Amino acid sequence: KVSGHWLRWRESLWVPYFITVIGQCMGNGDADAAEHYFKRLTRITLLISSAWNLLIFLLTPFFMKFYALQPETKRLVIWLVLIHNVLMQQHILFGALSNGLRAAGDVKFTMYVSVISTIAVRLLLSWLLGIVLKMGVIGIAIAMVCDWSIRAVIFFWRQKSGKWKTFQVI
Repeated sequence: KVSGHWLRWRESLWVPYFITVIGQCMGNGDADAAEHYFKRLTRITLLISSAWNLLIFLLTPFFMKFYALQPETKRLVIWLVLIHNVLMQQHILFGALSNGLRAAGDVKFTMYVSVISTIAVRLLLSWLLGIVLKMGVIGIAIAMVCDWSIRAVIFFWRQKSGKWKTFQVI
């Protein structure tokens, strides 16, 4: 529960800025300013998120002292936090980019990519790694990171293509 709370807090830092700033730029018909802020906000988001993820990873052993956990559970927690926080940059990147694309009016593309990626990558890979290959929760976490990574690449490609600049935003 704590992890989810902190994740939502961290996401609340950058989501409004992408949507507001890029939406305002595109609403004013200034695609160049939108692209400038797209890049700038992405860099800021990656920097702040990296520092935050490192801090949480370093504090995890301290937090675990408050719980009576079996050694195997502690090991799993460390691995899950490592997978989640170190590889979380893909989530930050795809989340930030998808918010920027949606703010620019490229809503259908982001929705289709998200739905298809969730089903084709996260769900199927979770089943394969978690159940078939018996990796359990670690396999599911890896599947989730693969989903984030694929979305990040697709949204990065979409942002670089400039197609998002062609949408009319009110």
